[in-house]
Amino acid sequence: MKRAGVRVVRRGWATRLAWAARLAWVAPLLLLALPAGAASVKALQGDPFRGREVLAAKLCTQCHSVWGHGGVLGPDMSVAVARKSWLDLVGDFWNHTPRMIDAMAERGHRWPTLDEREMTDLLSYLYYLRLFDGPGDPDRGEVAFARLRCASCHSLAGRGGTIGGPLDRFSAYPSSVMLAQAMWNAGPKMQRAQMGRWTAIATFAGDEIADIQSYIRAEGLRGDRRIELLRLPDPAKGAEIFRAKRCVACHRPEGGGAGPDLTTSALHQTVAEISGTLWNHSYAMNEWMQARAIPFPRFEGTEMADLISYLYFLGFVGGEGDPRRGGTLFETRGCAGCHAGTGAGTIDLSRSKVVADPIALSAAMWNHAPDMHALMAARAVAWPELDPGDMEDLAAYLRRLARPEGKEKK
Repeated sequence: MKRAGVRVVRRGWATRLAWAARLAWVAPLLLLALPAGAASVKALQGDPFRGREVLAAKLCTQCHSVWGHGGVLGPDMSVAVARKSWLDLVGDFWNHTPRMIDAMAERGHRWPTLDEREMTDLLSYLYYLRLFDGPGDPDRGEVAFARLRCASCHSLAGRGGTIGGPLDRFSAYPSSVMLAQAMWNAGPKMQRAQMGRWTAIATFAGDEIADIQSYIRAEGLRGDRRIELLRLPDPAKGAEIFRAKRCVACHRPEGGGAGPDLTTSALHQTVAEISGTLWNHSYAMNEWMQARAIPFPRFEGTEMADLISYLYFLGFVGGEGDPRRGGTLFETRGCAGCHAGTGAGTIDLSRSKVVADPIALSAAMWNHAPDMHALMAARAVAWPELDPGDMEDLAAYLRRLARPEGKEKK
């Protein structure tokens, strides 16, 4: 009976989330202060709600679903964007373009064009999709709850310890972020207690924190079954929190080098994984901060959600590509054959303004794809495939082409 109830919770999660997203307020994202390579990226200045409308208006949902709702010919977009930077997504779009063009032609649909604003809004929407991790698995969560010995200090549904207080109140949240925030704030005290009892400090693996949250939702006791809807997290506020909590004392992209560069370490991580990583490193971070008289940061309200969204943003934006490798790709993938000079049906990219802006470049690649597909088919040229990371390198190379003579960085 218990597990039957769990299934209901799991089936309804996506519906609740979509409802929450429709009701929650969100402002268009701001361009954040990022490292030199990412500073020119405008992928998240758009409006995710407009991006959702673009996805439907351009008939994308006839082939693609979002959280299981929509077409089944192509992959679910909420799955396709997982663990990828947005330029890797552009590379994926490129790789699938010939099949998409042929599939739309068979169904009598015209190829949908995207202007720069529409591309920005669409990428913003795809970014927000992965801010909502999957609901986790309550069965796996029960196993993790036992492995981490959570019940030795905390009670759930009236069972367990009393040292740390009951966890039932967290069952009101679909997301694990409020649990992660409470754990962070209580971290030094929890870790001292664990060491005092000669108990290993708990560490999370993979998406375990999401699984535990799902288990808490299934088992937790509360007065009613209403859920607490949080506003959508804001990476711009997260960037402010990153500075205000003095994360910059240790971590790049904006600060010192004692800790890992979060531009790299946040790549390809889910929100639940980022939450678990923050906890896993909190003990060492607390010791380091104490030694330097830096107060251990506490988070209030939804500050942790905003901070995590900023860290996820870094992963979605990705790192700076290698222009030298991009130049090699430009040659070996056959781009130079059509775009390093003028010719019938080609554009000299060294003279094009779109290469200076990755969003404009992405829109131009999408819009021009049918003409390229037809031209390459007529010339019996194979469509060039892009591997993960290739698009970042190509964009870096093309941006270098767009710099005025003498302005190139050394």
